[in-house]
Amino acid sequence: MEHNRTTQNNAKAQALPHTRFQVDEVPNKERYDVWHESISCIFEVNAARERREKDFFAQVDAHMLGPLMLARAATTAHDWQRNESVMARDGMDHFMIQLFERGQMTWQTAQGRFDLPRGGLVVFDLTRSAVSQTSDFSNLSLIIPRDLLEPHLKQPEKQHMRMLAPGQPMVQMLHEHMCMLKRFADVLSFQQVGELVPVTVGMVSACLNNAVNQESSTEPDAIARVRLAAVRRFIEAHLANPQLGADWIAGQVGMSRSKLYQLFERLGGVGSYIRERRLRLAMLALTNPNEAHRTLLDIALVSGYASDAAFSRAFRRRYGVSPSTARREGLGVVGAQIGQDRVDRRYERWLHHLST
Repeated sequence: MEHNRTTQNNAKAQALPHTRFQVDEVPNKERYDVWHESISCIFEVNAARERREKDFFAQVDAHMLGPLMLARAATTAHDWQRNESVMARDGMDHFMIQLFERGQMTWQTAQGRFDLPRGGLVVFDLTRSAVSQTSDFSNLSLIIPRDLLEPHLKQPEKQHMRMLAPGQPMVQMLHEHMCMLKRFADVLSFQQVGELVPVTVGMVSACLNNAVNQESSTEPDAIARVRLAAVRRFIEAHLANPQLGADWIAGQVGMSRSKLYQLFERLGGVGSYIRERRLRLAMLALTNPNEAHRTLLDIALVSGYASDAAFSRAFRRRYGVSPSTARREGLGVVGAQIGQDRVDRRYERWLHHLST
Protein backbone atom coordinates (compact mmCIF):
# COMPACT_ATOMS: atom_id res chain seq x y z
CA MET A 1 0.00 0.00 0.00
CA GLU A 2 2.78 2.41 0.97
CA HIS A 3 4.68 1.51 -2.20
CA ASN A 4 1.61 2.25 -4.36
CA ARG A 5 1.13 5.61 -2.62
CA THR A 6 4.80 6.53 -3.22
CA THR A 7 4.55 5.53 -6.87
CA GLN A 8 1.43 7.66 -7.31
CA ASN A 9 3.07 10.65 -5.64
CA ASN A 10 6.14 10.31 -7.87
CA ALA A 11 3.95 10.16 -10.97
CA LYS A 12 2.15 13.30 -9.88
CA ALA A 13 5.41 15.08 -9.20
CA GLN A 14 6.92 14.21 -12.58
CA ALA A 15 6.95 17.28 -14.82
CA LEU A 16 5.40 17.31 -18.26
CA PRO A 17 7.85 17.22 -21.19
CA HIS A 18 8.97 20.81 -21.72
CA THR A 19 11.44 22.31 -24.20
CA ARG A 20 12.59 25.86 -24.81
CA PHE A 21 14.27 26.74 -28.11
CA GLN A 22 15.96 30.15 -28.17
CA VAL A 23 18.84 31.77 -30.01
CA ASP A 24 20.05 34.13 -27.27
CA GLU A 25 23.29 32.20 -26.75
CA VAL A 26 24.03 31.91 -30.49
CA PRO A 27 26.31 34.53 -32.13
CA ASN A 28 24.31 37.25 -33.89
CA LYS A 29 25.46 36.25 -37.37
CA GLU A 30 24.24 32.64 -36.86
CA ARG A 31 20.89 33.28 -35.16
CA TYR A 32 18.70 33.49 -38.23
CA ASP A 33 20.32 30.42 -39.82
CA VAL A 34 19.74 28.37 -36.67
CA TRP A 35 16.10 29.47 -36.56
CA HIS A 36 15.55 28.97 -40.30
CA GLU A 37 16.85 25.41 -40.15
CA SER A 38 14.87 24.57 -37.04
CA ILE A 39 11.47 25.96 -38.04
CA SER A 40 11.75 24.30 -41.47
CA CYS A 41 10.38 21.24 -39.67
CA ILE A 42 6.95 22.79 -40.29
CA PHE A 43 7.29 26.05 -42.32
CA GLU A 44 9.54 27.65 -44.88
CA VAL A 45 10.23 31.16 -43.62
CA ASN A 46 11.83 34.36 -44.80
CA ALA A 47 12.76 37.49 -42.83
CA ALA A 48 14.03 40.78 -44.19
CA ARG A 49 17.82 40.82 -44.44
CA GLU A 50 18.20 43.83 -42.16
CA ARG A 51 16.20 42.02 -39.44
CA ARG A 52 18.28 38.86 -39.83
CA GLU A 53 21.47 40.77 -39.10
CA LYS A 54 20.27 43.11 -36.35
CA ASP A 55 18.19 42.45 -33.25
CA PHE A 56 16.97 39.08 -34.52
CA PHE A 57 15.20 36.95 -31.93
CA ALA A 58 13.30 33.68 -32.00
CA GLN A 59 12.05 31.28 -29.37
CA VAL A 60 9.66 28.35 -29.03
CA ASP A 61 8.49 27.27 -25.57
CA ALA A 62 6.61 23.98 -25.93
CA HIS A 63 4.88 21.45 -23.68
CA MET A 64 3.65 17.99 -24.58
CA LEU A 65 0.17 17.52 -23.15
CA GLY A 66 -0.21 13.81 -23.76
CA PRO A 67 -1.01 13.49 -27.49
CA LEU A 68 -1.30 17.28 -27.86
CA MET A 69 1.39 19.94 -28.18
CA LEU A 70 1.05 23.49 -26.91
CA ALA A 71 3.76 25.96 -27.91
CA ARG A 72 4.41 29.65 -27.43
CA ALA A 73 6.49 31.13 -30.28
CA ALA A 74 7.95 34.61 -30.62
CA THR A 75 10.11 36.09 -33.36
CA THR A 76 10.58 39.04 -35.70
CA ALA A 77 8.45 39.85 -38.75
CA HIS A 78 8.37 36.93 -41.21
CA ASP A 79 6.86 35.53 -44.37
CA TRP A 80 5.59 31.98 -43.77
CA GLN A 81 4.84 29.23 -46.24
CA ARG A 82 3.71 25.65 -45.91
CA ASN A 83 4.06 24.29 -49.44
CA GLU A 84 3.94 20.93 -51.18
CA SER A 85 7.62 20.13 -50.65
CA VAL A 86 7.39 20.84 -46.91
CA MET A 87 4.26 18.70 -46.60
CA ALA A 88 5.85 15.82 -48.51
CA ARG A 89 8.94 16.07 -46.33
CA ASP A 90 7.30 16.10 -42.92
CA GLY A 91 4.09 14.15 -43.52
CA MET A 92 2.30 15.88 -40.65
CA ASP A 93 -1.41 15.24 -40.40
CA HIS A 94 -2.49 17.65 -37.66
CA PHE A 95 -4.79 20.56 -37.04
CA MET A 96 -3.19 23.65 -35.51
CA ILE A 97 -5.14 26.43 -33.77
CA GLN A 98 -3.29 29.70 -33.21
CA LEU A 99 -3.97 32.80 -31.16
CA PHE A 100 -1.79 35.91 -31.19
CA GLU A 101 -0.89 37.47 -27.86
CA ARG A 102 1.12 40.21 -29.55
CA GLY A 103 1.58 41.29 -33.16
CA GLN A 104 -0.45 40.70 -36.32
CA MET A 105 -0.98 38.01 -38.95
CA THR A 106 -2.34 38.25 -42.50
CA TRP A 107 -2.91 35.47 -45.02
CA GLN A 108 -4.20 34.86 -48.50
CA THR A 109 -6.69 32.33 -49.84
CA ALA A 110 -8.69 32.01 -53.02
CA GLN A 111 -11.32 34.15 -51.29
CA GLY A 112 -8.94 37.06 -50.71
CA ARG A 113 -6.75 38.58 -47.99
CA PHE A 114 -7.54 38.16 -44.30
CA ASP A 115 -6.30 39.88 -41.15
CA LEU A 116 -6.53 38.13 -37.79
CA PRO A 117 -8.31 40.47 -35.37
CA ARG A 118 -7.11 40.78 -31.79
CA GLY A 119 -8.61 37.95 -29.76
CA GLY A 120 -9.45 35.85 -32.82
CA LEU A 121 -8.23 32.37 -33.72
CA VAL A 122 -6.95 30.92 -36.98
CA VAL A 123 -7.06 27.22 -37.89
CA PHE A 124 -4.46 25.42 -40.00
CA ASP A 125 -4.94 22.02 -41.61
CA LEU A 126 -1.29 20.97 -41.94
CA THR A 127 -2.05 18.71 -44.92
CA ARG A 128 -2.80 21.84 -46.98
CA SER A 129 -0.68 24.71 -48.23
CA ALA A 130 -0.66 28.09 -46.53
CA VAL A 131 0.97 31.50 -47.11
CA SER A 132 0.97 34.17 -44.40
CA GLN A 133 2.85 37.18 -43.07
CA THR A 134 3.43 38.29 -39.49
CA SER A 135 4.78 41.35 -37.75
CA ASP A 136 6.99 40.92 -34.67
CA PHE A 137 4.78 38.62 -32.59
CA SER A 138 4.15 36.17 -29.79
CA ASN A 139 1.51 33.48 -30.29
CA LEU A 140 0.17 30.23 -28.89
CA SER A 141 -0.28 27.14 -31.07
CA LEU A 142 -2.34 24.12 -30.05
CA ILE A 143 -1.51 21.15 -32.27
CA ILE A 144 -3.89 18.17 -32.39
CA PRO A 145 -3.43 14.99 -34.45
CA ARG A 146 -6.16 14.61 -37.05
CA ASP A 147 -7.40 11.23 -35.85
CA LEU A 148 -8.07 12.74 -32.43
CA LEU A 149 -10.08 15.75 -33.63
CA GLU A 150 -11.58 14.95 -37.03
CA PRO A 151 -14.18 12.39 -35.83
CA HIS A 152 -15.79 15.19 -33.79
CA LEU A 153 -15.97 17.76 -36.60
CA LYS A 154 -19.06 18.29 -38.71
CA GLN A 155 -17.06 19.67 -41.66
CA PRO A 156 -13.40 18.65 -41.27
CA GLU A 157 -12.60 19.54 -44.87
CA LYS A 158 -13.60 23.18 -44.35
CA GLN A 159 -11.38 24.10 -41.41
CA HIS A 160 -8.20 25.21 -43.18
CA MET A 161 -7.31 28.89 -42.71
CA ARG A 162 -10.57 29.65 -40.98
CA MET A 163 -10.67 32.86 -39.03
CA LEU A 164 -12.73 32.51 -35.85
CA ALA A 165 -14.08 35.90 -34.83
CA PRO A 166 -13.26 37.10 -31.31
CA GLY A 167 -16.83 38.24 -30.56
CA GLN A 168 -18.20 34.69 -30.49
CA PRO A 169 -18.52 33.17 -26.98
CA MET A 170 -17.12 29.77 -27.99
CA VAL A 171 -14.08 31.42 -29.57
CA GLN A 172 -13.48 33.47 -26.42
CA MET A 173 -13.77 30.31 -24.28
CA LEU A 174 -11.26 28.39 -26.41
CA HIS A 175 -8.93 31.39 -26.40
CA GLU A 176 -8.99 31.48 -22.59
CA HIS A 177 -8.65 27.71 -22.34
CA MET A 178 -5.45 27.72 -24.42
CA CYS A 179 -3.97 30.53 -22.33
CA MET A 180 -4.83 28.73 -19.08
CA LEU A 181 -3.31 25.46 -20.30
CA LYS A 182 -0.04 27.21 -21.06
CA ARG A 183 -0.12 29.13 -17.79
CA PHE A 184 -0.43 25.95 -15.68
CA ALA A 185 1.52 23.50 -17.89
CA ASP A 186 4.52 23.56 -15.57
CA VAL A 187 2.51 22.36 -12.58
CA LEU A 188 0.04 19.93 -14.18
CA SER A 189 0.51 16.21 -13.53
CA PHE A 190 0.29 13.50 -16.18
CA GLN A 191 -2.96 12.31 -14.61
CA GLN A 192 -4.46 15.80 -14.80
CA VAL A 193 -3.37 16.19 -18.42
CA GLY A 194 -4.98 12.84 -19.22
CA GLU A 195 -8.26 14.22 -17.92
CA LEU A 196 -7.81 17.56 -19.71
CA VAL A 197 -7.08 16.13 -23.18
CA PRO A 198 -10.68 15.02 -23.94
CA VAL A 199 -11.94 18.29 -22.47
CA THR A 200 -9.61 20.26 -24.74
CA VAL A 201 -10.47 18.25 -27.85
CA GLY A 202 -14.15 18.62 -27.02
CA MET A 203 -13.83 22.38 -26.58
CA VAL A 204 -11.94 22.75 -29.87
CA SER A 205 -14.50 20.68 -31.79
CA ALA A 206 -17.42 22.54 -30.19
CA CYS A 207 -15.83 25.85 -31.15
CA LEU A 208 -15.15 24.79 -34.75
CA ASN A 209 -18.61 23.27 -35.13
CA ASN A 210 -20.39 26.35 -33.81
CA ALA A 211 -18.27 29.21 -35.17
CA VAL A 212 -19.39 30.91 -38.36
CA ASN A 213 -17.40 29.58 -41.34
CA GLN A 214 -15.48 32.29 -43.20
CA GLU A 215 -14.40 30.21 -46.20
CA SER A 216 -16.27 27.88 -48.53
CA SER A 217 -14.81 24.93 -50.39
CA THR A 218 -15.92 23.26 -53.59
CA GLU A 219 -17.19 19.72 -53.05
CA PRO A 220 -14.83 17.95 -55.50
CA ASP A 221 -11.78 19.57 -53.86
CA ALA A 222 -13.06 18.69 -50.40
CA ILE A 223 -13.60 15.03 -51.35
CA ALA A 224 -10.11 14.81 -52.86
CA ARG A 225 -8.52 16.24 -49.71
CA VAL A 226 -10.37 13.77 -47.50
CA ARG A 227 -9.32 10.87 -49.72
CA LEU A 228 -5.70 12.02 -49.79
CA ALA A 229 -5.60 12.33 -46.01
CA ALA A 230 -7.04 8.81 -45.64
CA VAL A 231 -4.50 7.29 -48.05
CA ARG A 232 -1.65 9.12 -46.33
CA ARG A 233 -2.70 7.63 -43.00
CA PHE A 234 -2.86 4.19 -44.64
CA ILE A 235 0.67 4.60 -46.02
CA GLU A 236 1.97 5.75 -42.64
CA ALA A 237 0.56 2.62 -40.99
CA HIS A 238 2.21 0.30 -43.55
CA LEU A 239 5.64 1.85 -44.14
CA ALA A 240 7.37 -1.36 -43.06
CA ASN A 241 5.37 -3.52 -45.47
CA PRO A 242 7.55 -4.53 -48.46
CA GLN A 243 4.42 -4.70 -50.62
CA LEU A 244 3.78 -0.99 -50.16
CA GLY A 245 3.50 0.46 -53.66
CA ALA A 246 0.95 2.04 -55.97
CA ASP A 247 -0.68 -1.22 -57.10
CA TRP A 248 -0.97 -2.66 -53.60
CA ILE A 249 -2.26 0.59 -52.09
CA ALA A 250 -4.86 1.03 -54.83
CA GLY A 251 -6.16 -2.48 -54.22
CA GLN A 252 -6.23 -2.11 -50.46
CA VAL A 253 -8.06 1.23 -50.41
CA GLY A 254 -10.39 0.43 -53.32
CA MET A 255 -9.08 3.07 -55.69
CA SER A 256 -7.84 2.96 -59.28
CA ARG A 257 -4.14 3.49 -59.92
CA SER A 258 -4.87 6.53 -62.07
CA LYS A 259 -6.91 8.13 -59.28
CA LEU A 260 -4.16 7.37 -56.79
CA TYR A 261 -1.55 8.97 -59.03
CA GLN A 262 -3.79 12.01 -59.45
CA LEU A 263 -4.19 12.43 -55.69
CA PHE A 264 -0.43 12.37 -55.10
CA GLU A 265 0.60 14.45 -58.09
CA ARG A 266 0.97 17.63 -56.03
CA LEU A 267 3.17 15.74 -53.52
CA GLY A 268 5.62 14.57 -56.19
CA GLY A 269 4.00 11.20 -56.88
CA VAL A 270 3.03 8.26 -54.69
CA GLY A 271 6.38 6.47 -55.07
CA SER A 272 8.35 9.57 -54.12
CA TYR A 273 6.05 10.19 -51.15
CA ILE A 274 6.56 6.64 -49.84
CA ARG A 275 10.35 6.93 -50.15
CA GLU A 276 10.30 10.26 -48.30
CA ARG A 277 8.17 8.91 -45.46
CA ARG A 278 10.31 5.77 -45.10
CA LEU A 279 13.50 7.79 -44.92
CA ARG A 280 11.82 10.11 -42.45
CA LEU A 281 10.90 7.11 -40.29
CA ALA A 282 14.52 5.94 -40.46
CA MET A 283 15.86 9.38 -39.50
CA LEU A 284 13.64 9.48 -36.43
CA ALA A 285 14.81 6.01 -35.39
CA LEU A 286 18.49 6.81 -35.94
CA THR A 287 18.37 9.98 -33.87
CA ASN A 288 16.25 8.59 -31.03
CA PRO A 289 18.42 7.55 -28.04
CA ASN A 290 15.82 4.94 -27.11
CA GLU A 291 16.44 3.22 -30.46
CA ALA A 292 20.23 3.05 -30.10
CA HIS A 293 20.14 -0.74 -29.58
CA ARG A 294 18.70 -1.38 -33.06
CA THR A 295 21.02 -2.31 -35.90
CA LEU A 296 21.12 -0.36 -39.17
CA LEU A 297 19.81 -3.46 -40.97
CA ASP A 298 16.83 -3.66 -38.63
CA ILE A 299 16.01 0.00 -39.25
CA ALA A 300 16.49 -0.53 -43.00
CA LEU A 301 14.08 -3.48 -43.06
CA VAL A 302 11.44 -1.72 -40.97
CA SER A 303 11.80 1.29 -43.28
CA GLY A 304 10.95 -0.89 -46.28
CA TYR A 305 14.44 -1.52 -47.69
CA ALA A 306 15.62 -5.01 -48.60
CA SER A 307 19.23 -4.42 -47.52
CA ASP A 308 21.27 -2.00 -45.47
CA ALA A 309 23.30 -1.13 -48.60
CA ALA A 310 20.22 0.03 -50.52
CA PHE A 311 19.02 1.89 -47.47
CA SER A 312 22.39 3.61 -46.98
CA ARG A 313 22.48 4.80 -50.60
CA ALA A 314 18.95 6.22 -50.43
CA PHE A 315 19.57 7.81 -47.03
CA ARG A 316 22.79 9.50 -48.18
CA ARG A 317 21.08 10.86 -51.32
CA ARG A 318 18.30 12.35 -49.20
CA TYR A 319 20.23 13.72 -46.20
CA GLY A 320 23.78 14.05 -47.49
CA VAL A 321 25.23 11.83 -44.74
CA SER A 322 25.35 8.09 -44.06
CA PRO A 323 22.95 6.48 -41.58
CA SER A 324 25.87 5.68 -39.26
CA THR A 325 26.96 9.33 -39.29
CA ALA A 326 23.40 10.46 -38.56
CA ARG A 327 23.27 8.15 -35.57
CA ARG A 328 26.73 9.08 -34.30
CA GLU A 329 26.31 12.83 -34.59
CA GLY A 330 22.65 12.94 -33.64
CA LEU A 331 21.55 14.95 -36.67
CA GLY A 332 18.17 16.40 -35.83
CA VAL A 333 15.22 16.54 -38.17
CA VAL A 334 17.06 17.48 -41.36
CA GLY A 335 20.47 18.63 -42.38
CA ALA A 336 23.41 19.91 -40.37
CA GLN A 337 22.86 21.22 -36.88
CA ILE A 338 24.09 24.79 -36.78
CA GLY A 339 24.58 25.90 -33.18
CA GLN A 340 23.33 22.53 -31.93
CA ASP A 341 25.26 22.75 -28.68
CA ARG A 342 23.58 26.04 -27.79
CA VAL A 343 19.91 25.41 -28.54
CA ASP A 344 17.25 22.93 -27.46
CA ARG A 345 15.49 21.65 -30.57
CA ARG A 346 13.36 18.88 -29.10
CA TYR A 347 10.14 20.57 -30.17
CA GLU A 348 10.94 19.56 -33.78
CA ARG A 349 10.96 15.87 -32.87
CA TRP A 350 7.82 16.25 -30.78
CA LEU A 351 5.94 17.72 -33.73
CA HIS A 352 6.78 14.70 -35.84
CA HIS A 353 6.15 12.18 -33.08
CA LEU A 354 2.53 13.32 -33.03
CA SER A 355 2.19 11.64 -36.44
CA THR A 356 4.05 8.40 -35.66
